[in-house]
Amino acid sequence: MALRDINLIPGEMLERRSLIRHLLLWSGSLVVVAALIMATQGYQNRMLSGETQNRRGAIKDRAAALARIVGDIRKEQKELNLVHREQVQLAALIGQRRSYSSVLAKLSDVMNDETWLQQLALNTSQDRTVHLGLMGFSHSHEALGVFIQRLSGEPMFRRVVLKSAQESKDQLPGAAPVQFQIECDLAKEAP
Repeated sequence: MALRDINLIPGEMLERRSLIRHLLLWSGSLVVVAALIMATQGYQNRMLSGETQNRRGAIKDRAAALARIVGDIRKEQKELNLVHREQVQLAALIGQRRSYSSVLAKLSDVMNDETWLQQLALNTSQDRTVHLGLMGFSHSHEALGVFIQRLSGEPMFRRVVLKSAQESKDQLPGAAPVQFQIECDLAKEAP
């Protein structure tokens, strides 16, 4: 005797159930795959935005570091320019075979008792001519005139020019000192 399954459920209903099961299975699988794709995309976006922020921070740090380095370079360049100017002045004096002491010795020989210096400045021009600037005081205009004549008569000092001469506002008792400013060039010494 053979046993058979007897199905009392109509075939249409079985087909519908099978179709619904397949639809639920595939739609669930589709939802799970879509959720995985969205989760992966969100994770990548979060990691990418973190890296972008890190890169922006690194770029800002590098920009600040470069700005500091550029500032340091400019500062060093100014110092180098100053040293270069001093080197040019020294080279001009050495090239002329003049020393500061010889210039000061000649000035002390030319100075009279009624004139004194407050400031002495040596500058070198592009053509390596050494310019001498003198500022000081004299007891009178006559004493200043004598000093300028003696300075002009000395061969070391050329083109002696009186830039200004005026009586000082701070007058001493019994005297009215004259404040003066003189400029001249130093002559090159013969080899």
